Amino acid sequence: MRYLRTAIAVLAAVTALGACTVAQPGTPKAGPSTRNLEEELGNTKESDLRKVFTSSPQQVNDYWSSDRMRNAKPRQPQPGAGDAPKDEPTGVIIHPTTGPVGQVKPSPKDPSGAVWTRAGLTASSMGRLYMSYGSNYNSVCSASVVNSSSGVLVATAAHCIWDTQDGKGWASNVMFIPGDTNERGPYGRWVAESIYAPPQFRNGAKSGERGVSGDGWAYDISFLRMRPLNGQNILSVTGGQGIAFDSSAESIRTIGYPTAPPFDGSTQRSCSSPTWSQGGRSTYQIDCVMTPGCSGGPWYTRFDDARGVGYLISTHSTGNGRQSFGSILGKVAYDLYKSADAGA
Repeated sequence: MRYLRTAIAVLAAVTALGACTVAQPGTPKAGPSTRNLEEELGNTKESDLRKVFTSSPQQVNDYWSSDRMRNAKPRQPQPGAGDAPKDEPTGVIIHPTTGPVGQVKPSPKDPSGAVWTRAGLTASSMGRLYMSYGSNYNSVCSASVVNSSSGVLVATAAHCIWDTQDGKGWASNVMFIPGDTNERGPYGRWVAESIYAPPQFRNGAKSGERGVSGDGWAYDISFLRMRPLNGQNILSVTGGQGIAFDSSAESIRTIGYPTAPPFDGSTQRSCSSPTWSQGGRSTYQIDCVMTPGCSGGPWYTRFDDARGVGYLISTHSTGNGRQSFGSILGKVAYDLYKSADAGA
């Protein structure tokens, strides 16, 4: 399904999201081909922000056999003690591909992780993210497509694509399956061209048996540039949700694929809350019982349940089986978004 780009308009100052600067995505551009990347880079290239892959989409698809996907381990660290600096607000919002979302009824309180009916845009834009570390450790997270000028951006948590434990390093074989249900991908299997994570997270986020530590957890956000599939960019196939870089959050709905018991990762699940509190490490905090596997799943505000559309304000970062926490997006996240969108 193709989505017609909607003109971007500034939300009225009287709305609860506030008066915000609005960044306007343009027409999606085709990403570089695998051949061009191979000729230009020769091998995997890393910078302060990103890792660029030279493996072909076929190689990544071949890697992810049914057994590897089924046995991939969910990622979600436990919360830790301490505080972290807040990512400075920008007030920038980017509307969904379906157009601006006006006032909506607040999402009800539901911490149960109930099956999400996959209404509207969430049916196509949200899915499971697979990645590997080293030669024998396969993992799974959640992720979602966000609106962008490039038409190729997927948002997830930084800890999904950067190892915060002893190994320290980027993930490989990164593949996204929007609408993944029982290992079926109705919108295709999309391979990452490059992955981006803030240096603040890479240098300052650690995790272990006692939970997370370090200031880096205030910046647990990453963006992925996905390679074209059948000549199309991912945004033109799935549509994309809006994203807000520290606009005032209203009620929150989070969606993901919890995989650890009592869940099995086969379907989208959701928690919602009409209110939220600020947890340690400058995070949003809501009651939610979802287990590992929902990491990287979107946290939306001003979410229209009927249309499945809203503004991403965070991605699932840590959880303890009772509460869930997500980093507050601000200037660091916005700068990362712009770099990823430009392929810089």
